[in-house]
Order: sequence, then structure tokens, then C-alpha cells
Amino acid sequence: MQGMLTKGISQGFKDVDVKQGIVTGYFAHFGSKDSDGDIIVKGAFAKSIRENGPKSARPRIKHLLDHNKKNAIAVILDLKEDDFGLYYESKAGRHNAGRDFLLMVEDGIITEHSHGYITLNEQHKSDANYIYENILLEGSSLQFWGANSNTPVTGIKSAEDIFATVAMLEKAMRNGKYTDETFIQLSERIKSLYDSLKPSDDTSEKEKPAVYTKAVLNFL
Repeated sequence: MQGMLTKGISQGFKDVDVKQGIVTGYFAHFGSKDSDGDIIVKGAFAKSIRENGPKSARPRIKHLLDHNKKNAIAVILDLKEDDFGLYYESKAGRHNAGRDFLLMVEDGIITEHSHGYITLNEQHKSDANYIYENILLEGSSLQFWGANSNTPVTGIKSAEDIFATVAMLEKAMRNGKYTDETFIQLSERIKSLYDSLKPSDDTSEKEKPAVYTKAVLNFL
């Protein structure tokens, strides 16, 4: 059997109630071909929901942050397939990660979802690879789309988009609502965004944008 795979969905949130700690959205979308050439067919998650969903005798599917199995941020209350995709309703935990998760959704920092799965039944056709059955292992809210050492920025098309994202992150940081750990993560995200603008040769400290220096020094 293959190892766990992950697949994302943009703008997967439907609603958030920070006071009650309830978040609703979609971990997957049906019928659209993604960048891997896959199309998930409605019904692909039915067996997993029935056997391991929140209303089953053995609930095992987790709501994670960034596919990190050590960082569960919410308890899934409802999980079902509708015509759009894999719908969920979750209640955020009362721990720091759960609290910050709600704030980042409210501030527009977390905007995307993904899910971890193992494919059981797929069919390759001329137009796409159709997935008919998956073992659903977890659903994830994505904190910083693809921010890592190899691909510091994905999903951002221009310098204007980068500066707009930095402005949004800095505004969220000025609110002062997050835990120290999340403040550090936000600062690292800002740094990675500015690093993506640097030329291929090493940029000196004097050449770095003033807002970058301000963000890191003021919030670390």
C-alpha cells in the first residue's frame, strides 16, 4: 500500500464563529482537476466517514495544522460529502494552537485546506486520473502555503502580491492577540516572503526593505 498523500484546496472556509470556537469549511473539492491531474469523485470518502468519522463507533480522523500529526487544532464534529466536496464542522481546542488557529482564520492568514489520504481505487483516463475511493487520514488547515526552505513562496504571482501579503501579516501581528510561538512563525513567514524578492547573489543588510527589518526586530 502506498504512503499517505496530501492534496490541497484554496479558499476552503465557509464560516467561523470565534466566540463559540466553531469553524466550517471543505477539506476537498469534487469534480475539478488539480495540479496533479487528479479528479476526486463524490463518494471517495464515504467509507472512511462511515467507519472512522466523528459519528462512527471509532472516530479517528483528525483536524490538523499543516499536516502535522503533533499539532491537532480542533475536534471534527461533523464530516460529510455534499455536491461541492468534503464538508467539515470543527470545534477548536482551548489550547494555544486552537486559539491561534481561530484568530488566524479570522485575520485571513489561514485560507486554504488540504487532506491526508491513501488511494484505494483510481482510474486513469485520457483527461485525468479519477479517484473513486480514499482512506481519509486527516484534514488540515494550511497556515503558510508551501513555505519551506525549498519553496519559500508558492501561490504568490508578483511582488505586489508579496507586499500585500506582508501588509496583511503585519496588521495581524499588530493586533497582539497571538501566542509568542505564533508571533515567531508570522515573523519567519514575513522573512521568507522578503527573501523571495532578493536577487540570486547575497543581499546585504542595508539593502533589505525597511519594513522587513521592522517586522523582525519589533516582534521577535
